[in-house]
Amino acid sequence: MSVQSTAADVDVDLRQLFASLARNWLRILVIALVVTGLALALTWLATPHYMAETRLLIETRESVYTRPDGTNNDDRPILDEEGVTSQVEVISSTDILKQVAQKLILSRLPEFDEAAEMPVLSRLLVIAGLKSDPNEIPPEERVLKKMREKLNVYRVEKSRVIVIEFSSENPRLAAEIPNAIADAYISVQGNAKTESNSAATDWLAPEIADLSKRVKDAEGKVASYRAQSDLLMGGNNSVLATQQLSELSSELSRVRANRASAEATADSVRRALQNGGSLDAVPEVLSSELIQRLRERQVELKTNIADLSTSLLDNHPRIRALRSQLADLDRQIRNEAEKLMKGLMTQAQTAQARENQLVADVNTLKAASAHAGEEQVELDALQREATAQRQLLESYLTRYREASSRKDSNYLPVDARVFSRAVAPSEPYFPKILPITGAAFVGSLLLMAIVTLLQELFSGRAMRPAAGAR
Repeated sequence: MSVQSTAADVDVDLRQLFASLARNWLRILVIALVVTGLALALTWLATPHYMAETRLLIETRESVYTRPDGTNNDDRPILDEEGVTSQVEVISSTDILKQVAQKLILSRLPEFDEAAEMPVLSRLLVIAGLKSDPNEIPPEERVLKKMREKLNVYRVEKSRVIVIEFSSENPRLAAEIPNAIADAYISVQGNAKTESNSAATDWLAPEIADLSKRVKDAEGKVASYRAQSDLLMGGNNSVLATQQLSELSSELSRVRANRASAEATADSVRRALQNGGSLDAVPEVLSSELIQRLRERQVELKTNIADLSTSLLDNHPRIRALRSQLADLDRQIRNEAEKLMKGLMTQAQTAQARENQLVADVNTLKAASAHAGEEQVELDALQREATAQRQLLESYLTRYREASSRKDSNYLPVDARVFSRAVAPSEPYFPKILPITGAAFVGSLLLMAIVTLLQELFSGRAMRPAAGAR
């Protein structure tokens, strides 16, 4: 069990090498205990440091009660990963750290101002030029520098949680400072929203005043043009001339239809009278009550004549009398038909006169409607401009009311909340006496074992001639 040496024709005696550890165990143990004791003393004398943390949750805190429009739509975007990381930078910004330093008066504490109680060694290093003089830096910057050294702000992976860690020699300050930083951050966020709303109202107020004047001018132009053009509006917000033209056109169509119907009926009655044909084919004749009664009497006489013809001759006085009455009824029916025809002709003539008048009126209104249409186009353009200005003004007014309602800082919910506040730790996180002393003991043992092995190896006591060497 030997390893061949490349420098000489000798072998390393491993048994002799490791036997040196047994021979020197007391020295190794004593040195390890001395190192462990020194480590214990240093950790015992070291200033303890305490650490506490505050946790923030970035979330949208608007509700139906805090939205100006009263809606329940959670459509505001939640901050993405880059947005949350940006908030980490805001939390550790100089402005927030300054607020906390001033609030807690950290400049009076030696822990945050190394120039207040500089150790003798540090003073000597400064005098020798080996270390920069902290007095050359303004006190406020010295405090901020120390705060950044002790502060750790980070985002919990795959979440919108931000952790604010702070270490201090004072356990009370280790909890107070991260809590104060979180409170300052929330205050800054609220102030930013308030300033944003104030800027919005300051910008909207003169814009609304200017828009109000423009809306008034635009609506005044509409009213003035309507008065100058004599544009009268009818029902359904249409020009009166156009509406009247539509009504007269409908009336003209109805009058023409009535005239044509009366002329056609009168012509049918005239042909029936001239040709001696039956009037039963003319509905208007049959609808006359007088003609209907005469027709009923005529049917009754024809029935009587037919009954008497079975027992009496045609020249019998009674039959001749009945036939005379029947002829008289025919004349009465024709006379009534002629009267009906004359009435229809009169009705057609009246309708013709009315039609002529309506045609004249329609032609007149066509010219007026065409002129009114041109004026209506110009009026519509003015109205569209006025409507557009009015809608823009209403949108600005809505935004102004929303911004004004949010001027109260207590009303504005900040998109972050503290869900875990720091508490004063009871045990320091540094130094850890047991782990440090244990590591010192194990490390010193290993180091002394290696040193002993190297001494034994280099002294030659662990060497022996190689087998076959001369």
